[in-house]
Amino acid sequence: MVKDDRKNAVLGVNVEGTTRIVGIIGNPIDHTLSPRMHNAAFAELGLDFVYVPFRTKDRRLREAVRTLKVLGIAGFNVTVPYKEDVMRYLDRISETAQAVGAVNTIYRENRLFIGDNTDAAGFHQSLLAHDFRPRGKRVLVIGAGGSARAIVYALVKAGVSSIVIANRTLANARRLARVFDSHQEKIEAADLDVLDNFDFLATRQLVVNCTPVGLDGGDFLDYAPESTPAECVHFDLTYGEKPTPFLRLAAAAKRPTIDGRHMLVHQGALAFKIFTGRRAPVEAMTRAVGL
Repeated sequence: MVKDDRKNAVLGVNVEGTTRIVGIIGNPIDHTLSPRMHNAAFAELGLDFVYVPFRTKDRRLREAVRTLKVLGIAGFNVTVPYKEDVMRYLDRISETAQAVGAVNTIYRENRLFIGDNTDAAGFHQSLLAHDFRPRGKRVLVIGAGGSARAIVYALVKAGVSSIVIANRTLANARRLARVFDSHQEKIEAADLDVLDNFDFLATRQLVVNCTPVGLDGGDFLDYAPESTPAECVHFDLTYGEKPTPFLRLAAAAKRPTIDGRHMLVHQGALAFKIFTGRRAPVEAMTRAVGL
């Protein structure tokens, strides 16, 4: 019987001494679809790569990065909550990652680990794929962590007219706004009270959830999506097997939604090119995450 090498590659059966290892670090990590997506892409192109998850404890991040370097890992992605903190342990940071202030993709260049960011471009491509043009739009961003940095950067670069960053800790929202000092006229910080401020929500055309709230299956924050305009797009960077609590609220209010798996695919395709030098098989990646 002829073996299905592509299937075996996805299952990890064909890992050999020549296989190059890439992966993802974060905590939590159990929910991630990145291994499924990237391994499907490697199998589609017949590449001798494997993608694995690495759960990393909060106080062991520096040690984890050093270990991956010593072990010869070809590269890895970074997810919550390490996109900012990991920067201090890298040898060089790309211009994009410096501008964003966060890293989600790390690759090896000889003995160096280089940090880059594909979240911003992946987010923008996801909007365009859903026929949403951000230029001139008024946006609410919920959260102020590393993922939110990439989103704000992408929105500023795309030419939105207004961004309000809402966060439980107002000081963190203000700190993120200061990252983009040259665009202060566009960016404001607010606490979470704006999530049920009907008059404010009526002005928004895009709402982006950059928090992990609901990742564990719990409820989302007090939020009134029915107060947004009927065409207001709701985008959740978080994803799961079922719609997130944030997207369920938006769907119940009959607002258009974008699942985080779309951004996962688009940013992942850019990371794939960085890791392998090959153009990503986007259709295979999209199927792998259930879209």
